Amino acid sequence: MAQAEAFEITTGDQTNISATLYTGDTKSNHLIIVCPATGAPQGYYRGFAEYAADYKDFDVVTFDYRGIGKSLDGSVIDCKAKMSDWGIYDLESLIKWGEKKYDKLFLIGHSVAGQIFPKASSHSKITAAYFVGSQSAYFGCWKGLWLLYVLFFWYFLIPVTTFIFDYLPGWAMGGNIPIPKNAALEWRKWGTHKGGVLQGNRTIIERFESVRIPIHFVNIEDDKLLGPSKATQRLMSQYKNAVTTFQFISPKNLKLKHIGHFGFFKKKFKKPLWPMPMFFFTQHIKKLD
Repeated sequence: MAQAEAFEITTGDQTNISATLYTGDTKSNHLIIVCPATGAPQGYYRGFAEYAADYKDFDVVTFDYRGIGKSLDGSVIDCKAKMSDWGIYDLESLIKWGEKKYDKLFLIGHSVAGQIFPKASSHSKITAAYFVGSQSAYFGCWKGLWLLYVLFFWYFLIPVTTFIFDYLPGWAMGGNIPIPKNAALEWRKWGTHKGGVLQGNRTIIERFESVRIPIHFVNIEDDKLLGPSKATQRLMSQYKNAVTTFQFISPKNLKLKHIGHFGFFKKKFKKPLWPMPMFFFTQHIKKLD
């Protein structure tokens, strides 16, 4: 049974980030970093973290981005965090922390994690990454009624709610975790620019091109609103020099009714879905015949 230990990490810009380390009965030489989706607190990934830590080969660490969950210090209105800070400082601090304690580091990222991962300057320390529902935010990757909603979100909902409340309310995304204003507005820039997170910025493009590790992208068939396959493939194409693979999961093929954007990490899908990333990571620590 996995044990959980809460702790804090101080980032390079002196911000305290809340994290939790999950360990099994024996100390592992390898660490999996769970990089969350926008507005998803680290507790959402607890079930998966416990499951992964029960593999003798891995310890697992979850964390909250600055301005989110237990990493929110004070009021969200006063939080000046940008979405880029989640990669530049927060994820970077987790990688540096893990590098000192483990032989190999792995990352499983959800949604926005695929966009911020290269922003961590130590991304090369990750042996392999596994992204679930990660996508380009650019609205041109959506179509039909889904496109209309995305346009409404980028051009009306974010500008209006952040103007009124000084943050993006959780209900605007179908949840209950508010997003700091600057993070929401930067996210909007990524969603309304053809280059998405790259923004046509040569420095950011080179960051993505510098990633050369194996990355597995998982796309869910019934994730039309938050992660359509075209958006996932567009993000994947921006990792020009990584060893990328793509997997399209149909709920029907697994005899499931619905998975969606947030289903992968729910305990009820433990049996059909959670072994997938574990098999992917294990191949990078064990010699194959």
